[in-house]
Amino acid sequence: MRERVLFGILSICITSGAFAAEVYVSLGLGVAEDQVDLHSAAPSLGESCNSTSVSVSCIGQLSIEPVTTEFDLGNSIASTASLGFEWDSWRLEAEYVGRKHDGQSLPQPASPLDFLAGSIGFGATGVGGTIGFFPSREPRHEISNFGLHQVFLNALYSFQTGVSWRPYIGLGAGVARVRYRYLSEGIELEIVPPSFGRDPVPEGVFVPRVFSARTVTSIDAELRDNVLGVQFLAGIDRALSEDVTAFTTLRWSRFEASSFSNLSHDRSGSNVPALVLGTPSPALDELDGIGGFSLTAGIRYTF
Repeated sequence: MRERVLFGILSICITSGAFAAEVYVSLGLGVAEDQVDLHSAAPSLGESCNSTSVSVSCIGQLSIEPVTTEFDLGNSIASTASLGFEWDSWRLEAEYVGRKHDGQSLPQPASPLDFLAGSIGFGATGVGGTIGFFPSREPRHEISNFGLHQVFLNALYSFQTGVSWRPYIGLGAGVARVRYRYLSEGIELEIVPPSFGRDPVPEGVFVPRVFSARTVTSIDAELRDNVLGVQFLAGIDRALSEDVTAFTTLRWSRFEASSFSNLSHDRSGSNVPALVLGTPSPALDELDGIGGFSLTAGIRYTF
């Protein structure tokens, strides 16, 4: 719907004859680098507990604190296409920009409870010890298959230099369709008491509690969202003929946050009682800081 409004505004301007403008189309290809910030939640313990003195008694001081993780999605191919009109030194255009990134996988934010999973104390009168645990793989969260398909309405101004090379600057606003896969894994610590049937445990007899740690997937979902954004452009073009112009454009784009509020944890197959460590809360999760830089080059044809 938003895309139709943008193209509708452009069509009205062109067909109204309000400006003595020349209509053009352009195609471009280049490279883009994007980043996103993931806002999530992670367990945190009180001031009296830390990674060197954590104990079972510290669990009662557990709280959830916000955590921000920066994902550098790396480089990808960016393609552009635009339709617009030009008069004097000004241009107004509707532009499509598309790109797709493989994504990035990072460790989960460190939780004090991770240290608890690595060192569990137990004991009875005259008996004590420590059990160590090593999960099958490190907890992590991952953003992959990240794609942006954006439609912007741009206004650009070209500086008249008296030669064939003309620098220009521009500002755009529009909407992007964001699509990505989000994977979150944490450590699950299981507490499995031994079975003694109906016989009571004799007083003073050491009764161990068996603990096990494993890495489990808590969230694995394909996400889609429409987000508003702005972009700033700067570049230079050169006329190759009366109708054909070559250009190079550097752009910086930024989009609003994409929420995770519709997600739910998926812990199918896990046993209870169990404690998931280092797993973010989807109620607080969102992608922010979506955007980055792109450099494209292409050809503009004027009718």
